[in-house]
Amino acid sequence: MKDFIRAISKLHWTELLVQLAVLSWIVCFSRLVISRQNSFSTYDFDLGIHSQSIWLLSQGKFFNTVCGLPVFGHHAAFMYYLLVPLQWLGGGPNLWNVLQVIALGSSAILIFKIARHKLDSNFAALIFGLSWLLIPTTGYLAWETFHPEVMGAPFLLLGYFYAITANDDARGRFQRSSLAMFWLLIAVLWKEDLSLAVIGMGVILMFRNQRSLGTKLVLGGISYFLIIGVFLVPTLAGDLSTYGALYGDLGTTPFEVAKNSLMHPSRPLNRLIDNNALGYANRITAPLAWMSFLAPLTLLIALPQFFINILTTADFTWAMRYHYQTLPIIGAMLAAIDGVLFLRRYNKMISQFCLVAILSGSFWTARNWGNSPIGAKFKTYSWGYDNPSISGWKAAMKRMGAHDAVSVHYLLVSHIANREIVYTYPNPWIASNFSNRSRFVNPEQIKWIVVPKDLLGEQSKQLLTKLISSREFGDVQSVNGISSYRRLK
Repeated sequence: MKDFIRAISKLHWTELLVQLAVLSWIVCFSRLVISRQNSFSTYDFDLGIHSQSIWLLSQGKFFNTVCGLPVFGHHAAFMYYLLVPLQWLGGGPNLWNVLQVIALGSSAILIFKIARHKLDSNFAALIFGLSWLLIPTTGYLAWETFHPEVMGAPFLLLGYFYAITANDDARGRFQRSSLAMFWLLIAVLWKEDLSLAVIGMGVILMFRNQRSLGTKLVLGGISYFLIIGVFLVPTLAGDLSTYGALYGDLGTTPFEVAKNSLMHPSRPLNRLIDNNALGYANRITAPLAWMSFLAPLTLLIALPQFFINILTTADFTWAMRYHYQTLPIIGAMLAAIDGVLFLRRYNKMISQFCLVAILSGSFWTARNWGNSPIGAKFKTYSWGYDNPSISGWKAAMKRMGAHDAVSVHYLLVSHIANREIVYTYPNPWIASNFSNRSRFVNPEQIKWIVVPKDLLGEQSKQLLTKLISSREFGDVQSVNGISSYRRLK
């Protein structure tokens, strides 16, 4: 206890304050995500996918029936294996969601350290640490529940910190460079997309007289993206990626998109205009008082993912409440730090004013755009309060065997993902958001259907009526709008 008190007393008050803020943020959002999961307000895409994937790996199995792809044919989230022992000990969606909240919250401490190193100011570091916790996107990433790239965020920041401090001590350069590469490797093992940010970091270091480390990161990032992202994942998926179709006439693979963009520049330009790329950039940088634009080189960390998001035909990839914004918001935050550094070289007073603007912008957007308890949209985003269907979902779960093959509504998938066969109804009778239809099991293996009948689409409702009228399914139990049907023959 004395050692703990002594360690606390050595902290600067700003560092202590940011750690207290992080702890409060983690406690608050952990309660919220647990509430959301326990009230059956989470979805099959993507929490159900990740939950089943981790369970499958814990059993030595590899085909995910929620999305219809092999586990690593969906994404190369090799760090799932880090969670497998926790799965063996009884872990599940609530634990994965809380771990993600911890990853998001602890990133503020790393941002504090990066800002303090860059700006040589505890006060400036405090501003950036608090801003990370305030910006709306951080809260939305917690709300969306577990995603591998979000889990990779603190490792990416930790690697960046060791990279930029590698030249501080000539004797410790090799050690810090090695730590940078180690933590960045851990980051990309969460998801292949993070290698694009590593490439950007490498280019930045090359321009800032760290050519050796920068070159290693660029070559390593490119190699990982090409081998894992471009070759391995599509190969395992059997070229059935659900993301290729999102780019319309630009193509279905990274190479096709790049080729068509060069050969037909009007296509990506029109897409950028149609999707309001400037508005998207504004939503990313406005919480940071647009300081990110003063450090365009640092924005290379965010730029690849920015274009990957904004060039699709699907508006959810540039919506600020989804996991696609992980790298853009990290890049914008690091660029904002460098933007303030740029201003401070010319006028310290202006840079101090900009710090106040950043904190004000973060608070204003948190209040008006955010889903945190202080945000205007807190009640419009379901954190799981007052859900009258909870008893209905629980009653349906009690009827099912632990290993029964099931086809259920998307709100139930993540709760029963610890089994080899769990489909989102109307799969496997009617293909819906399922990549490899040849991997459907015989529908006769499905023992249970669980749905809120009044919320089904017309095609799904007709299928259910047919299955009931043929006496294939029956023995219905309906509780608070949730109906479960048992296979009769």
